[in-house]
Amino acid sequence: MTTRTIHLKLSRQPSVLGSYPRVLLTRRPDILALQEPPEFEVRLDQVLIEPQAVAKYAAVCAFDASDVRNGYVPITFPHMLAMPLHLRIMGHSSFPLRPMGLIHVTNTIAQPRALEAGMTLNVVVAARNYRKTDAGLTFDMVTDILRAGQTVWRETCVFLSRWPESAQRTGGRPPRPPKAPKDAQVLTELAVDQSRVWKYARVAGDYNPIHLSDRAARFFGLRGAISHGMWTLARSLAERPIDVPPPDARLETQFLTPVQLPARVNIKQWVEQGQSKRAMCDVRTGRMHMYAYWTTVPTVASANVSEA
Repeated sequence: MTTRTIHLKLSRQPSVLGSYPRVLLTRRPDILALQEPPEFEVRLDQVLIEPQAVAKYAAVCAFDASDVRNGYVPITFPHMLAMPLHLRIMGHSSFPLRPMGLIHVTNTIAQPRALEAGMTLNVVVAARNYRKTDAGLTFDMVTDILRAGQTVWRETCVFLSRWPESAQRTGGRPPRPPKAPKDAQVLTELAVDQSRVWKYARVAGDYNPIHLSDRAARFFGLRGAISHGMWTLARSLAERPIDVPPPDARLETQFLTPVQLPARVNIKQWVEQGQSKRAMCDVRTGRMHMYAYWTTVPTVASANVSEA
């Protein structure tokens, strides 16, 4: 059976706040009954990288302001351009999974072309490649950002929707997150609280209630509010010294366990098998919340995304 793809071409940026009622309230089918969940592709053209938006994002994630004034766009910033399209997909009546139960497991970013504030780009987001695992159903949320027919930035977010507790699962309880190596360099230590999370939410447009309210987070099965995973990545990358990857590099990120608010974390860096790795760790336990590293890959192609 051929998987059905729902195509949406938007004429304007979807309202983030307007999307949340549909994301939160739309009824979803039983995950165990899903057979051929539909895939999605959403397109929005003429999206501007606004200099003020880049500056606000850089400030809340601690990227260097002087670099931003010189036109630098942090590699994680384009995720902000894609976020409203993510919500448009998740709020669609045919989206098969409960968005508030999704877990961001991994993230991959490639940027084969330089980005600068003031550029106008086309953004294409696709939800596809559903697959069953021991823990639940995963899928890819793939963003291609194009300029003059060429992919200038690509991201793949892998999300997991867990099986219900009543379902038979193998593998038992997942292992505790590992610790960074003992010889890892501590770059900085900082507090993560609700105030910091709200600042990021306003800049990123990510008002997911699990980040903003203990009560809401507990309703969705968490112990309390947690920080945004993409903030933990951006904040870790922003800490000096900044790694300067080659043009054909890809940023790989593993999200291991959320930062439970309030928290005290540090950012650590080490070299493993020739790769520089960076992690955000819990100060008390030393265990990693996430870690990221650069790997060299072939240049990103845009064969599957048209400019039409």
